[in-house]
Amino acid sequence: MLVVGVICSCVVGITFPLNLLIINRVINGFVALDAQTKALETMNEMIKWYVLLGSLTLLLAFLQMFCFSLSAKRQGRRIRLKLFQQILRQDIGWFDQQTMGDLITKLTSQVDQIETGIGDRLGRFLQNLVMFISCFVSAFNNQWKLALVGLSTTPVIVIAFTILGLGLSRYSTKEDKEYSLANSIASEVLVSIRTVFAFIGQEKEAARYNANLGAAAKVSLKKNLVLGFGVGLISFSIFSSSGLTFWYGIKLITEGDTSVQGGTIVSVVLAFLVGSIALGLVLPEFAFFTRAASAAKSTFWIIERIPPIDKDQPGEIIENFKGRIEFKNVTFRYPTRPTMTTLNNLSIKVRPGQTVAIVGPSGSGKSTTIQLIQRFYNAESGEILIDGKDIRTLDLVWLRKQIGVVQQEPTLFSGTVAENIAFGLPGATEQEIEAAAKMADAHDFILKLPQAYQTSIVEGGGGMSGGQKQRIAIARALIRNPKILLLDEATSALDTRSERAVQMALDRARTGRTVIMVAHRLTTVRDANKIVVMDRGQVMEIGNHDQLVALNGIYAHMLSTQDKPDSESDTERESDEEGNIDQSLGMSKEEMRKRNVWMRSKRYSEVESVLETLSETSSSIKTSKEKNVLLRAVKLNRPEFPFLFAGLFFSLLSGLSQPGFSILYSQMFGIFSMNNTAQEKLNETSFYSGMMALLGFLQFVVQVLSGGALGYAGSRLIKRARSLLFSALLRQEIGWFDRVENSPGILTARLATEVSCLETVTGVQLGTLMEAISLITASLVIGFVNSWALSLVNLCFAPILVISSALQMNHLKASIGRHEVAGSQVVQEALSAEKTVTSFGLESHFYEKFRKRSAPAPSARYKEALMFAVVHSIASSLLYYQAGSTFYVGAVLLSKGQLTTLAIFRSFAAFNFGSQALGRVASLAPGFKKASHDVRLVFATMDRKTKSDVNAGDFPDEPFDGRIEFRNVYFRYPTRPNTRILRRFSHTVEAGQSVALVGQSGCGKSTLLQLVQRLYDASNHGPDSGIFMNGRDVRTLAPNWIRKQIGIVSQEPNLFDLTIRENIAYGDNSREVSMEEIIAAAKKANAHSFIETLPEGYETNVGQGGSQLSGGQKQRVAIARAIIREPRILLLDEATSALDNESERVVQAALDAAMAGGNRTSLVVAHRLTTVENCDMIVVLQEGQKVESGPPSALMKARGVFYTLHNVDAAVN
Repeated sequence: MLVVGVICSCVVGITFPLNLLIINRVINGFVALDAQTKALETMNEMIKWYVLLGSLTLLLAFLQMFCFSLSAKRQGRRIRLKLFQQILRQDIGWFDQQTMGDLITKLTSQVDQIETGIGDRLGRFLQNLVMFISCFVSAFNNQWKLALVGLSTTPVIVIAFTILGLGLSRYSTKEDKEYSLANSIASEVLVSIRTVFAFIGQEKEAARYNANLGAAAKVSLKKNLVLGFGVGLISFSIFSSSGLTFWYGIKLITEGDTSVQGGTIVSVVLAFLVGSIALGLVLPEFAFFTRAASAAKSTFWIIERIPPIDKDQPGEIIENFKGRIEFKNVTFRYPTRPTMTTLNNLSIKVRPGQTVAIVGPSGSGKSTTIQLIQRFYNAESGEILIDGKDIRTLDLVWLRKQIGVVQQEPTLFSGTVAENIAFGLPGATEQEIEAAAKMADAHDFILKLPQAYQTSIVEGGGGMSGGQKQRIAIARALIRNPKILLLDEATSALDTRSERAVQMALDRARTGRTVIMVAHRLTTVRDANKIVVMDRGQVMEIGNHDQLVALNGIYAHMLSTQDKPDSESDTERESDEEGNIDQSLGMSKEEMRKRNVWMRSKRYSEVESVLETLSETSSSIKTSKEKNVLLRAVKLNRPEFPFLFAGLFFSLLSGLSQPGFSILYSQMFGIFSMNNTAQEKLNETSFYSGMMALLGFLQFVVQVLSGGALGYAGSRLIKRARSLLFSALLRQEIGWFDRVENSPGILTARLATEVSCLETVTGVQLGTLMEAISLITASLVIGFVNSWALSLVNLCFAPILVISSALQMNHLKASIGRHEVAGSQVVQEALSAEKTVTSFGLESHFYEKFRKRSAPAPSARYKEALMFAVVHSIASSLLYYQAGSTFYVGAVLLSKGQLTTLAIFRSFAAFNFGSQALGRVASLAPGFKKASHDVRLVFATMDRKTKSDVNAGDFPDEPFDGRIEFRNVYFRYPTRPNTRILRRFSHTVEAGQSVALVGQSGCGKSTLLQLVQRLYDASNHGPDSGIFMNGRDVRTLAPNWIRKQIGIVSQEPNLFDLTIRENIAYGDNSREVSMEEIIAAAKKANAHSFIETLPEGYETNVGQGGSQLSGGQKQRVAIARAIIREPRILLLDEATSALDNESERVVQAALDAAMAGGNRTSLVVAHRLTTVENCDMIVVLQEGQKVESGPPSALMKARGVFYTLHNVDAAVN
C-alpha cells in the first residue's frame, strides 16, 4: 500500500511539468500576431489534453492519499502497540531512570507525530518534491540558458534549506523534551492529588508545571523564527529568479535568438515558479518531519532496546524445583545511586521449606533482597543461586511464576475484586479465588461489597482501606500456590484481628514453601527457622529467635524496645479473647447476610456514576458548542493581541504579495505582444523584473516578522492553555478524580494531546490561513476587474472544493483520537505499578487491555482515509480543469474581440494563485475540525464548576481552638452512592485532646480523617448533622482555611520527585521554610541520621513516588513534612506502620510529644493498639458507627469491643 502511494505521489508530481508542454503551445497561440484566430485553434486542440491530465490526476491523487492515510494509521497503531509492549519488557532499573509523564508522552503525542510524518503529509511532500525536480528538468529541456539563469539563486535556497533543517530539528527536539518534563510533573501531581490538597500545594505545583511550559514556549518561539526566516528567504529567491529569467529571456528575443519564444520564456519561468512553490510547500513539512524524526528516534530506541534483564530471553527451567536460595558475597548498588552501596558482600543460605525472616532498621537492604530474588536487578558482584543455579541463567518468566509476593504498599488494578485476585493465577476458577480470599481473611469483607467478588475496583484500589487492599494482595499471592513466598511487611496495614487471622493463614501457607519475610515487627518473626539481622547491607547476626535472644546483641536490643503485653495469664487472656471473638464473628456473619440481601436488592453499578459524568461532560460540551470555541481559543491570546494582530497584518501583506506578483507576471505577457522597439521592451522588462526582486525582499521581511510575532503569540497561547487546564484540574474536588474517566492517565494525556491541537488553529497556522484568505480576496478582485466572465468561470470550481472539504470535516467524528486517550489510562495504571506488573507477569494482560482500548474500528480508519483521499484528489485535479476552462473561454472571448490577451493572462495568473490558496485552506480543514473538538473538551473541563472550591467559605478571624464535633455524620463516596460508609456517627473531640479511632479494616476510620480535611463533605441530614469546628459547620468554612490548621501523615506516603529538603518543606507551602526548620523536623521524625548518610544529604532526589527510599525512610520524611507545619490538628493514619521497632519507638515518642505540645488536637488511626494507649480517648467504630468510646483504662475495665481488640493485639505481639 505504501509503495502504491509513493508511485502515485511521484506520478502526480510529474503531471504539472506535462502541463507546461500544453502551456507552451497555449501561450504561443495567445501572443501570436493573429492571436484572435490562433488562440481558439490552439485551445480546440489542447482542451482534450487538459481534461485527460485532470482525470489522470483525479485518479492518481485519490490512490495516493488513500494509501498514505490508511497506511499511516495502521503503522501508527502498530508502533504504539509495539512501543507499549517493549516498555513493559524493560527491566526495573530502566524504569527507575524514566518518568511516567515522559513515557505517556511517547505513547500519545510522539506516536501521533510519527503518524503525521509518515501519512498524508509524506504523500504531499513526495508529490511536491517530484514536482520541484521535474519542473527544473522541464525548464532545462525547454531552454537551458534561461534555466541556468533561473538557477542563479540556488545557493540562497541551499542556505535556506540548511537553516530550516538544522534549526527545526534542534528546536523540535528541545521543545519535546521540555513538554515531556512538564507532563511528568502533571502525572506525578495527579497521582498524588490528595497529598497536594492536604498541604495546599496547588499553587506550588502549578508554578512547577508552568516553569517547564515557559521553557518550552521559548524554544517554540525560536523554532518559528527559524521557520519564518527560511521560508522568507525562499520567497525572495523565487521572486528574484522569476524577474531575472524574464529579463534575460526578452533580452535573448531582442538579440534575435530564434530558440526563444514567448511561450518558451513563460514555460521556463512557470516551471521555476511552480517548482519553487512546490519547494515552498515542501519546506513547512520539514517542521513535521523533524518532529516526527525526533519522536521516532526516541521511540525506536525503546523498541529496539534489549534490556539486560530480559524476560523474553529463554533460560534454564529447573525440574523438580525445591526452592533453595543462596546469596553468595552479593554486593549491589541501585542504578540511580551508583555511589551508595546497598548490599555489601551479603551471604545468606535458605534451605527448601525454610522460613527466614530479615529484620533491621529502615534502609538496611531488607527489601532489596526481595527484589533481587525476583531478579528486578542484577547483583554487581557475587551470586544469587536458586536450587544451586545462578539466577541469571534461569528463565525469568518461569522463575517469577514460582514466586508469590506481597509488597509493603499493595497495588490493585482497575477491574473486579475477583480479577485482581486472579492476577496471581490467570484462569483461576471461582472456587480457587474464594479459597485464596478465605486464606487471606478477605472473604467476609468482600461479601459485604455491593457486588461481592464482582465489585469493580478503581485504579490503585481507591475507596478501599489499606487493610482491605493488603488482604486482596495477599490472596493474589497465595492463589498461585508458589514454591517461594516473599513477604515484605505483608501484614503492616491490617488491624489486629485481621493480622492474627492472616498471620495464621500465612503460617499455614509456609508449609512446603520457602518463605522470606521482611518485617519490622519482631513479634511476627519469632517462629521463623532463621532470623537474619541486617544493617547497612551486611549481615550482623543470624540464628533463630532463642539463639539471638541468648546472644544479647542487636536483635535482643531491638526486641527489648518492642511494647510487651500485660503480665496477666496467657491462658486466661486467650480464653477471654476466643470467647469474644467467636461472639463477634457470629454477629458479623448475621449482619453480613442481612447486608448482602439489602445490597443485592439495590444492584448498584458503577455504570450509573460513569453515565452521570458523561451527561455532565456532554452538557458542558453542548454549552461550549453554542459559542465558537476556536474564536474563544483566539481570545485566550488577548495579552498577545498586539503581536497577534501584527503577525496577521504581516501575513495579510504576505498573501497580497502573491497577487501582486501575478500582476507583474502577467505584465510580462503583455511585453511579448508589444509592437515597441527592442530597447523599449528591454526597459519595460527591467522595470518589472526589478519590481519582482523588490517584492521578493518585502516578502522576506514580512515572513520573518510574521513568523516571529505569530510564533510568540502561538507559543504563549499553548503555554497559557496548558496552564489554565492544569489549574482547572487542580480546582476540582476529590470526588471528581475518583471517577474512572478522570484517572491520572487520561488527564495527563489530555494535557499532552488535546491542548497541543491548538497549534493547528493559532500562531503560524493562523497566519497561513490569513495569508490564504488575503490571497483569495485579492485574486477575486484582480479577476473581476479584468474579466467578470473569466472570473465566473473560475468561481464555478470553488464550490466543488468547498463542498468536498465540508464533507471531510463532517466525517471527522468526535471520537477521533479518543482511543489513544482511553489507552493512556491503561498505560498510567501499568507503569505506576511496574514492580507489581513484573512480579506477577501481567505484561501480556496490560498489553491486550491497551490493544483493545486504543483500537478504533477498522471501518472508521477506512472511511477517514477515503474522505481524505476524495478531497485531496479533487483539489489536485481542479487546477487542470480550471486552467483549460479559463483559456478556452478566454480564447473564445478574444476571438470575438471582447477581451485582450493581457486581461486573460492577469485573470489566469490571479486565479491560479487563488486556487492554490483555496487548496491550502481545504488542507487545513481536518486539523481545524479535530482542534475544534479537542478545544471544546478542554474548555468543558476549564468551565466545570467544582463542587468544593478550596477558597469558598469563611476564613474566620478568631483563632481555631482545635475542638471538633461529629454530629450524626452520614457519608457515602460519590462513586459508590449505594454503599454507606458512615452512619449516625457522633463524637466530640475536645481542644487539645488526642483521640484514637480504632476498629476493623473498612469501618470508616480513614474516611473520618478525609472528612475532617474536607476532601469530601458529609451527607446533608439537616442543620444539626455534620462536622463542626469552633462550633461552625465545616461546610461553611473554606477548605483551605481548614487544611491550614491540619498536618497529616497518611498510611501510604506520597513523596514528590524532588529533593528531601523540598519534600519536607512541602509541609508548609505558605512561606519559605528555613533549612534549620527542615533539619529540626527531620530530627523529630528520626530521619536526620539516615539523610546524613546519603551522598547528597538533604539535596538527594527521592525519585518518582519516593522510589529511591525504603518504605520506612519515606514514612519518616512524610512525618517530618507534617511536623514542620506546626498544625493545630494532627491527623495520623497509621503513621508508624512502616517503621522498624527502634525507629517506631523514637518516632512514636516524637509524635506523642507533638500531640501533647501546644494544646494540639490529634486524631489517630491505628491497627496496633499499643500505639494508642497514651491517647486521651478511644473511639471504636464498627461498620461506620461508634460502638464504644472512652479513656483506654475505662474501656479495658468495661470489657467490651475495645477490650477484645486489645487482647487480640496483645496476644499477637
